[in-house]
Amino acid sequence: MPNATQIREYLLSNSPWVSPEETVDTIKAGDAQRDVTKVAVCWYAAMDTIRSAHDAGCELLICHEPTFWEHAAPETVWRDKEPGLTKQRFLDETGMVILRAHDSWDQWPRIGIRDSWAAFLGLTERVFASEDHNCHAIFAIPEQPLRVFAQHVADRVRLLGEDGVRVMGDAERLVSRPAVGVGCIGPGQQVVDVGADVLLLCYDGASYWAVRERLYEAGAAVITVEHGTSEMPGLANLCQHLAEQFPAVEFVYFDNHPKPWTVMSST
Repeated sequence: MPNATQIREYLLSNSPWVSPEETVDTIKAGDAQRDVTKVAVCWYAAMDTIRSAHDAGCELLICHEPTFWEHAAPETVWRDKEPGLTKQRFLDETGMVILRAHDSWDQWPRIGIRDSWAAFLGLTERVFASEDHNCHAIFAIPEQPLRVFAQHVADRVRLLGEDGVRVMGDAERLVSRPAVGVGCIGPGQQVVDVGADVLLLCYDGASYWAVRERLYEAGAAVITVEHGTSEMPGLANLCQHLAEQFPAVEFVYFDNHPKPWTVMSST
């Protein structure tokens, strides 16, 4: 049976864009040499997700984002204070191993974060891709009002647990070149310069005046979703891919991290 170290080595050995010495894709908890027979895959290692994975009999949890609320390894700031103490105690008591797969999977071709997000939205005709990384891409769609395309996005992300999207731009403006990115590394000025007219961003990487309003003034419409929403399709694909690479292990996808919900004005 494989262990977390072997799965990590597989991901990094197939990710030439990642520096093994500098990556955040490291073991966050547990014995990395422990043989595993059942593995959970998730976007965020929320406490509810960790408990669910343990209850399902998983010895290893592979997550995309940090376990202890800090991007840089080894994530020490919150481990010795709540809610980190509760999380660390549970991991110690259960022996569950946690591996982060972030830098490797972000730019994985075809089934990584960017391309999975685009495919989930039904964007198939790619007309531009960033040359220095697999982070940004522009797709061609039939020309349509922004409100129509935004409604399509909203209908799709509802399947992922997000009940709406926020839009910046004239609702009747015609758009035909949407651009997507990789989580917080959302499409920006580079894609606007080469013809993107509507950008799909996530809140974590697109504050109002520093990013969204600036891109609006640069000529783009902006549709914003939650960070996890844009990356969950890629994590589902990671689960399936690892199951194909390690057939002796059962891989299970969990998506029960907390998802924000919207209260609309009644007036």
